[in-house]
Amino acid sequence: MDVIARALTFLQPPLSGAFVAIVYTSTDPASRRDAEEIAGMLSGGLKVGPTVLMPRVLASQAIGAGGFALMIAAAGASGPEIKEFSRTARIMCVTADMAAVQAGLCTMAVKSLPRVEIVVNHAAASASGTAFAAAFRMMIKEI
Repeated sequence: MDVIARALTFLQPPLSGAFVAIVYTSTDPASRRDAEEIAGMLSGGLKVGPTVLMPRVLASQAIGAGGFALMIAAAGASGPEIKEFSRTARIMCVTADMAAVQAGLCTMAVKSLPRVEIVVNHAAASASGTAFAAAFRMMIKEI
């Protein structure tokens, strides 16, 4: 989560809000467990610069209500609901699923083992209104 928090400090404008949605697929128990694990890692909040986002675990079907500044997609949750909500609500989606980012379903994928790798889908970023500082864009893979 530290890598995600550091990456998010490069957002322009800076991230603001009170909550991060940890999104899971309601028909997949493994997705729900992954969301709960992610929320557990963020029990003290996701600190992005001066902003602290508290986690809220939500089924992908429930994200339409909004009320959060960022989405983290749990395993198996990167789907059309998230893509559409990200676009219409202008909220960034982060995931560990590189294939979801390659397919444009989420904006940014973060992998930390065996080495840190951050991939940003340029089209998904543009659609969600997500922009990063030029210095960050030189450190990542943009597709």
